[in-house]
Amino acid sequence: MEPSIDSGASFKRTPRDGAPTLNVRLSDADAIPFPTRTVERGDALYCAGEPLRSLYTVQSGCFKTVATYPSADDDSAPHTQVTGFHFANETLGLDGVCTSRHESDAVALEPSVVRIMPVGILEPLCREYASMQHELLAIMSAEIVRASRLALMLGTMPARERVAAFLLDFSERLEADAASSVEPRAELLLPMTRADIGSYLGLELETVSRMLSKLQREGAIGLNGRQVRIVDRAMLAHQ
Repeated sequence: MEPSIDSGASFKRTPRDGAPTLNVRLSDADAIPFPTRTVERGDALYCAGEPLRSLYTVQSGCFKTVATYPSADDDSAPHTQVTGFHFANETLGLDGVCTSRHESDAVALEPSVVRIMPVGILEPLCREYASMQHELLAIMSAEIVRASRLALMLGTMPARERVAAFLLDFSERLEADAASSVEPRAELLLPMTRADIGSYLGLELETVSRMLSKLQREGAIGLNGRQVRIVDRAMLAHQ
């Protein structure tokens, strides 16, 4: 029997502004007994340059993807930058689809479990099941849109708005699978460091810390170490 499309795999609209969020999951794969792998905090699921063998769905935990670029100065160390964060039910490994080699490292930010979906199996499954092919294309499209949003944010937004947009996006993505909840969650435990956030947003560590403190003074959030509580979502979204 052909796997059915889970309505949770489609783009959702947020109560915040009516715009679609990018909460897309490969739900049809749930019916297939793909193997799983546990990745400890700080370990790499895959590294840049490795051949693409599988895609991975995060079952629990969180990953960051890190790209390395050569420095303009031959005497300087290569530049590394966090290019994304991936949470439960999100897909890793799409960076290798174009060239058949991964373009970044995927590093676990906490003990994590992934479902391993070998590319050699996914391709015939997508040919056989149109719904699975549709979901995979939707996931790829979501990654393109996220990359475009990040480029727009880095090119146009001041520091406060970058940090605020990051917190709102994080909240919405964590709430993606909570079908019973109307609002994105207000209590966030950041698995990444402020240095990771700064690398992702194109900001210095000190700037991230200042902006978080500024948002707290404004009454938009509450801070307690890595625990962030969204107090006023409208204020956080204000630009």
